[in-house]
Amino acid sequence: MDSSLVQMKRLRQLIQRSFLFGIVSLLVACASTTGPLTESVDPDVVEQDSNEPMTVDVEPLPLTPELVYYVLMAEIAGQRGEIGVAAQLYDKAANTVDSPALAERWTEIANFTRDQKRISRAIERWIEVDPTDADVYIMQAPFLMIKGDHDAVVKAVDMALELSPDKSREYLARVADNLTELVAQDQALTIIQKLHLYQDNDVEALFTYARLAAFFKYYDDALPVIESVVKQQAGREDALILKADILQRLGRGDEGLALLKNAAEKETASDDLQFSYAKLLGENRKIAEASAIFEKLNAERPDNEEVLFALGLLALENKDGALAKTYFSRLVQLGDHGQQAAYFMGLAEEMNDNVEAALIWFASVSTTSQRFQTAQTRYINLLADNGQLEKARLHLKLLRKENPKQAVQYYLFEATFLRERKEHQAAFDLYSEALLQQPNHIELLYGRAMSAEPLHRLSVLEEDLTKILALDPNNASALNALGYTLADRTDRHQEALGLIQRAVVLMPDDPYYLDSLGWVHYRLGNLDEAVRHLKRAVDLQDDAEFVAHLGEVLWQQGKQEEAKKVWQQGFSQDADNALLNETMNRFGQ
Repeated sequence: MDSSLVQMKRLRQLIQRSFLFGIVSLLVACASTTGPLTESVDPDVVEQDSNEPMTVDVEPLPLTPELVYYVLMAEIAGQRGEIGVAAQLYDKAANTVDSPALAERWTEIANFTRDQKRISRAIERWIEVDPTDADVYIMQAPFLMIKGDHDAVVKAVDMALELSPDKSREYLARVADNLTELVAQDQALTIIQKLHLYQDNDVEALFTYARLAAFFKYYDDALPVIESVVKQQAGREDALILKADILQRLGRGDEGLALLKNAAEKETASDDLQFSYAKLLGENRKIAEASAIFEKLNAERPDNEEVLFALGLLALENKDGALAKTYFSRLVQLGDHGQQAAYFMGLAEEMNDNVEAALIWFASVSTTSQRFQTAQTRYINLLADNGQLEKARLHLKLLRKENPKQAVQYYLFEATFLRERKEHQAAFDLYSEALLQQPNHIELLYGRAMSAEPLHRLSVLEEDLTKILALDPNNASALNALGYTLADRTDRHQEALGLIQRAVVLMPDDPYYLDSLGWVHYRLGNLDEAVRHLKRAVDLQDDAEFVAHLGEVLWQQGKQEEAKKVWQQGFSQDADNALLNETMNRFGQ
């Protein structure tokens, strides 16, 4: 089943259950008042999930037939999946009476519609009828972030924290999570800094800032702030873990290990702290020590999936496929809620030289797993490496058929896969097939051009690259590729120079473009200029083909000994490079 359909099914189930509980709560509230309708609702009439006991906060409402009608019809619409209709009815109900419960319910239903204007109206109504509810301000914050009204975000969060100071850790964590998704990095950090609690050096606000800065990889900014937190709360484990992680990212892993070692050795150390210490040991290549801690945790918590996963990874790191298989098999038995075990079982079986078993595991990775695409890559390459290229290609064809929205990406993947295996004609044909469906797709055009070059179909190469430049005149890759080909394979050197110079202007420090610039100057007879650009290319990236070009130009300058030295250095690093070997052979080296 398509992953999007799975998500929609889950959402519908969540909505329907939400409406089921909502009608009970609101009708019980209505029944608690005096008025024309005074019958209570029999709780046995409504089926409830016995595993999720429901508590009802009864709020007296001025019961009227109109209000009951809006609530009942809204809940029925929700049960039918007509969320927009339900939200409209709750809009009317919530604006009929000043009821925090109805305003909250309207906000809840409006959230399901994902209509920002509707959600904002619902939240504003909730604030209007109950300005002392801290939750509504925290709920309002992400929508203010979307609008870009950062001052209003600060005001809303400050209000929530002032109303419910006991929830500061929970609220700040929610705000930080929203900021990572909805606000640019520097602006997100500035919002935290503007909060009253941060300015008062409140430990929770400081921790939130440090966590957020570390998430954005501003480790130098995060470190002094988390150190302040640790100084105020020396035994706070999440702060110690965060500080150790920041030190690790700054290349100070020994300090991070020392910090967590002292804390992890205490009898009161939590499983989370010990897990984090073991993880840090693994990152610092202390595999045996990390394994010992994870094995201890596994003995105490044999069904902990994170621990099993870590042990499996360490076994793979040690090239012990059999042991890795043991841990990942157990993870599969437990349900593999992270949806990663199948992929790593494939790696373990591949390590054990069980190719068929590895293929089965890679093929079984769920489409909803974050490892799905990687698993497909492993599956296809494993087939090809074992003489089953056509089966690999058939698999990719089926993927294109099953996932038409991703067809272009699968075409690109397969064609690259073929080019890597020197199957240039097959790659060319595949690009051509894809271009029948997407004739102006730049990546497909560029890919076919690169496949045309080894087939000596220069007219196709020029046609495709020229078309790219018509669609995107500043496409540096196309400028460089066309310019280099004209310089290397034709006598249109002056035209090539103009193209390559345009690419270099766009990306002046790209070593490939500088190599092309040096090569076209060589073709034009500008040897000194050629050497200057080629040397810069080699300085930026010691590539064997750049070295081959530089050596050839030096040789033509009469600097044979320097050319030999350059070539030998390149040969020692990449002895199998075809261009380097051809160049050296051509000059008798």
